[in-house]
Amino acid sequence: MNLHNQLPSNIYVISTAAVNQIAPARGKFFAITCTIAGTVSVKGGGGFERLASGAGGTGHIDPVTGVAHTGNTAAEGFFEKLSSGELDIPMIAGQTIYGRFDSLKTDGTFTGFAYAG
Repeated sequence: MNLHNQLPSNIYVISTAAVNQIAPARGKFFAITCTIAGTVSVKGGGGFERLASGAGGTGHIDPVTGVAHTGNTAAEGFFEKLSSGELDIPMIAGQTIYGRFDSLKTDGTFTGFAYAG
């Protein structure tokens, strides 16, 4: 069985010093694994964030119109972030998240690995 095509070809080590956006050399990040608990910020489409009723919805997609939200949310729930906005994800050691992320950065506490392809 040939496994070399199934393994990630680009592995990024993310340290607490990686406070600026890191973009993969090619493709997108598809997995992020945490080794020391902290918060990682990601950019890319398809990320959802929970907002309380009356909270500012700017930087999110309005689920009714499908365009950028311009004001307070009418009801609480999960709203998709714009792909240009950062989504903060608190992680614990040993946790892995999956997605299609254009870039990522740490808040200075998170360390781990990011896999791109």
